[in-house]
Amino acid sequence: MSTTTATLKDGRTVDYLPGVIGEGGMKRVYFTADKQSVLCFFKDQREAKDPNRMARLDAILGKYNPTLDARSGQYWSTLFLWPTAIVVSPSLGVMTPVYPGNFFFASGNWAKKEKKGKWFSSPKLRKLLPAQERGNWLNYLQLCILKARAVRKLHMMGLAHSDLSCNNVLIDPPGGKCAVIDIDSLVVPGVFPPDVLGTAGYIAPEVLATQNLELDDARRRLPTTLTDLHALPVLIYEYLLRRHPLRGPRVNALVAEQDEALSMGEKALFIEHPTDNSNRPKTLSVTYDQLGVYLKGLMARAFVDGLHNPSARPSAPEWERALCRTSDLLIQCGNSACEENWFVYKEGEASICPWCGWRLKTPTPVFDFYVASRAGNFLPEKHCLVAWNHRRLHEWHVFKNRVPGEFADSSVYARVTFHQGQWIMVNEKLNSMVSPRGNPVPIGQACPLKPGDQILLSKDEHGRMIVVRMIP
Repeated sequence: MSTTTATLKDGRTVDYLPGVIGEGGMKRVYFTADKQSVLCFFKDQREAKDPNRMARLDAILGKYNPTLDARSGQYWSTLFLWPTAIVVSPSLGVMTPVYPGNFFFASGNWAKKEKKGKWFSSPKLRKLLPAQERGNWLNYLQLCILKARAVRKLHMMGLAHSDLSCNNVLIDPPGGKCAVIDIDSLVVPGVFPPDVLGTAGYIAPEVLATQNLELDDARRRLPTTLTDLHALPVLIYEYLLRRHPLRGPRVNALVAEQDEALSMGEKALFIEHPTDNSNRPKTLSVTYDQLGVYLKGLMARAFVDGLHNPSARPSAPEWERALCRTSDLLIQCGNSACEENWFVYKEGEASICPWCGWRLKTPTPVFDFYVASRAGNFLPEKHCLVAWNHRRLHEWHVFKNRVPGEFADSSVYARVTFHQGQWIMVNEKLNSMVSPRGNPVPIGQACPLKPGDQILLSKDEHGRMIVVRMIP
């Protein structure tokens, strides 16, 4: 097959195939000859003469590129498809890695097609997918954690994505993975302005409400980190609850285009608003209250307090932390026919799967976390971990000063198992684990788990103690 040669800004050349494999509003996409990368050429070649465009690309590939970090670059390369080079000939563009194979359907009529987010967040479309492609609720929680982590990284660097949506965040539900794309148009507030307002359904209400004002009008609102903080919870809500948080029955205009602009903009109203039910669907079998204490509070801040008040929206680190804490509260559904397989434990309430109605009846361990105070006694952290068979404990469970993320040790420190009719904790990596009777538990050994037991996970600084109780 014949190829064409492109020249990169650093002087290298790369051969690419002439057939267009994809096209968006701003770029056309081609495979490199080895199909390891793609070249994305801007349609409007006036971009090549725009010094701001080139300055933006230089900054994105250099100063603001997390994949170049010596410690965490490899980690971020899995969460972003970051451009690897600027193309200057035959026209301006960028070179980026190809999408990893897990972001393409592997079976059915969709084999080798991209996994668009709407296939998974729409109940009607999900039913059309093969069961092995859908993933379960734990998978979606995992990819939401990664998504919040990626946005947190962008915002820490002073960047805004400006177009977070189901189209620009690739997802792999069965693997619980995601990757942010369309990196070359990142916004550096006050330096590089946004190229687009966003994607319908994810554009912040203040951007839609002021879109008809002139760009130099002080009242005009353009994409920033605060508008990302609207799109992020919309995506989280969609993937965890299979619906859009603002699309309800209320009609704000008889003309469809006007209704969309008002319903997502000036007149936007959360479908689960606590005091105004005018946009509430007739049936909401699973409400946002079922997401647990951590996510429920952030959802209220995002879609009630912060919907029309951007400064009140939760930050990306808050979402990341709440999602991680929620993952500690998961209960595995015992109904083999339940498609979601997991649900969130709620303190003081019966453990009933909201997806299928299965009820937990078998005694299951819950670990309440305690941490040593300066006085030497242990104080409750008001957070717990629900155990299940083969539940793993990581360093962020063992030590108060560790958090899951790009620098975390993801190895297994301890494992909970149901063995010969009783629950036990197996020490996999803890060098100073102490049993309820005060005896050391060597690595490779285990201790039983009974209600009221106190187990010291580590004697090291910031090491936690757990107190065992059983539910239900």
